[in-house]
Amino acid sequence: MSEQPNDSTGSQNNTEDLEQKAKDRIEEMPAETALGNRDPQGGGEGDPKDFPPEGN
Repeated sequence: MSEQPNDSTGSQNNTEDLEQKAKDRIEEMPAETALGNRDPQGGGEGDPKDFPPEGN
């Protein structure tokens, strides 16, 4: 078993990268109403139903 160096800056950079990717992904997603239908005033492209649910 190999030991990994204790480098907190590497994991911090990785966390920042993941946060930025998540923000970019959310901005691309279409806005939706409470019923899950597309909200044309909210921006974004496509239909919310075209995106797979998260966490499954």
